[in-house]
Amino acid sequence: MAKSEKQKLKLLYLMQLLLEKTDEEHAVTMSEIIEYLEKNDIQAERKSIYNDM
Repeated sequence: MAKSEKQKLKLLYLMQLLLEKTDEEHAVTMSEIIEYLEKNDIQAERKSIYNDM
């Protein structure tokens, strides 16, 4: 069960970040991903993000 309602949106925020900020020549780091999610009030650990991907 999700820790909060926002946790359920984590995959959508992750997809949005990857679609808007990355391409074949531009990548984002795991730190940038975690920071982006935190700005949207979503707490995530590195391992959970790897599992989501």
